[in-house]
Amino acid sequence: MRVVGQRRGAAALVAAVLVATAAAEWTLDVSCPSQRSVTLTVSDLTAAYECADRTNAAQMGSGYFMVDVNVETLVLELKRSSVDILNFSSSATTKPSIAEAELDFRDFDHLKSLIFTNVAMDSVELLVPNVTTDVRIVNSDINDLSLPLPGEALTQIDLSGTSVAKLPMFLYERDLRSNVNITVDFSLVNGEAELSTKQLNALEENLQTFSAQSWAREYSLSCNMPEILSMTVPTGSATKTIVCGTESASPDMTSASDRSPITSTNNSGAGASFADDSSGVSTGVLVAIIVVAVVVAVLLALFLLRMYVKRKAAKASSPRNDAATTLMSKRDAANKSSFISNDEFLRNFRLPQSDVVLIKSVGTGRLWIGEHHGGKVVLKRVESEVTDSHVTKALMAQARMFATISHPNITCLVGVTWLAGTDFAVVTEFMDKGNLKTMLANTDVDLTISTKLQMCSDVALALAYLHESEQNLCARQLSSQKVLVNKAMKCKLSLFECVPTSGKLGCPNAAYSYGMGEVAWLSPEVITRSCPMDARKNNVYAFGVLVTEIFTRVSPYQSLIEIMGNTMSDIEIVKRVWRQELLAPHDNRQEYLVAPASVQQLVGRCLSYAPMSRPTAKDIVEVLDSAKRELATGSI
Repeated sequence: MRVVGQRRGAAALVAAVLVATAAAEWTLDVSCPSQRSVTLTVSDLTAAYECADRTNAAQMGSGYFMVDVNVETLVLELKRSSVDILNFSSSATTKPSIAEAELDFRDFDHLKSLIFTNVAMDSVELLVPNVTTDVRIVNSDINDLSLPLPGEALTQIDLSGTSVAKLPMFLYERDLRSNVNITVDFSLVNGEAELSTKQLNALEENLQTFSAQSWAREYSLSCNMPEILSMTVPTGSATKTIVCGTESASPDMTSASDRSPITSTNNSGAGASFADDSSGVSTGVLVAIIVVAVVVAVLLALFLLRMYVKRKAAKASSPRNDAATTLMSKRDAANKSSFISNDEFLRNFRLPQSDVVLIKSVGTGRLWIGEHHGGKVVLKRVESEVTDSHVTKALMAQARMFATISHPNITCLVGVTWLAGTDFAVVTEFMDKGNLKTMLANTDVDLTISTKLQMCSDVALALAYLHESEQNLCARQLSSQKVLVNKAMKCKLSLFECVPTSGKLGCPNAAYSYGMGEVAWLSPEVITRSCPMDARKNNVYAFGVLVTEIFTRVSPYQSLIEIMGNTMSDIEIVKRVWRQELLAPHDNRQEYLVAPASVQQLVGRCLSYAPMSRPTAKDIVEVLDSAKRELATGSI
């Protein structure tokens, strides 16, 4: 890193940006309208940067410091600091770039949490002090990540929602300690990595050590499908392509069935197990050229076929074709159906393409409302030009897991199918009333205390089912927007929110943004990044918040929102958590105070700062059942 001298003349500061965001917590907005690149210097108690017309600075306390990045490129000059939590975050549509290839935080003696949110980085080497407990790069783009000096305190490496260009280096540069919780979404990993024999052995060792964690299970699952992850390792004077630790078809192999795990390779020459490599190079090159030519021809044919199908659909005069996305041609349908047919498990859930029609997209575009046999359904769809897309395979893996879930308070899997020639889709149950938050805000809908209790019970039953399942499941991010309601006012958790989790690690994304309505639902240990985080306890905390919203029919901390606005109210909630103040998302509203006393006591336990003091989902079901009986008999 470049080191600059101490800045002189504090009076030269034209403007200072100093915003307290939590207890001993500060924010610096990095923005220069006339500059594409800005250098931020972090030194002792100050973080500062210069624009053409001004210098901005912020004091850094010993708590939580956030850098709000609003420039195209940020260059970091890191000297020293006593900050505890450091977050480089952006809310921009285009992710800003962090320019450095090496980020050295070793002189940040108290840095416990290092976070990058919604940014872009090339291959980066992070050097953190021994006290750092967690490194998080979330919802970002990164080429590669190296952590050459992980201290003994490091227990969390989180790449939730982050697209990584290839298998990240920290997974194979050394044997990791077994107490580290790792989150990597392999559906967002693509490209080829180059590994030495030593690195390949380290990867295999880490896969065994972390076999119970979701990233290792996802890695192993990827190995059972066409190549999602690939790497090259040296074999004497040449290299071989490796897929998830097994040899790919090569000149000295007669068939793909001869694949066997590789645990070591010979770097001294061609005298060991790969003695035949050099003699087969010419043949190998010829075979490779032929294979590439065939693949290109097949892909070109598929592309032309898809264009033909789309043109034919566009010319159709049917009103239904004008209003909805139509399905593929019979020839293409046969090709795609055979792809699902190769998966024995999914074959049992395949829906004929002619039975499914898309009507309109909702949300981000992957979720659609559609029709199946005349009734409405919800589809999660991935668009892919090729059948072996890693994104498609990730959704197929999800579909396999969804197929094992069956509960009356979780939307059910209807089936799977292919749309528009290449787009794999998961089809689920449609709920007429939409999400619970929207329904609660509808003042035309009358809800009695009995109905509210039943809604709470519906969600609790879904959580109890997930938490006690053999698959080790949880709700990804429980909130009123993730709960759906049908005409009978029955609540069901969205199937798409059901995810696997390891015993100690919280559900996939522990990062959050201010002003987005997320903070109120996060447990204190998620906000403070305390470890370990138990996914079930996180769900129980969010359930306590959900009960308060069901009874009050307004957003959690609504009084605070009305006074301070969405963003500042979130910041205030974080302050209260750090100060360990009593949390009351219900604002003691009258609508909440009429709830049965046992339910109010239950909410208090759910919102406990101590995760182990919170009830289990099964305990919650029992309390709610008792409250419903008391209400029915008039004993409340």
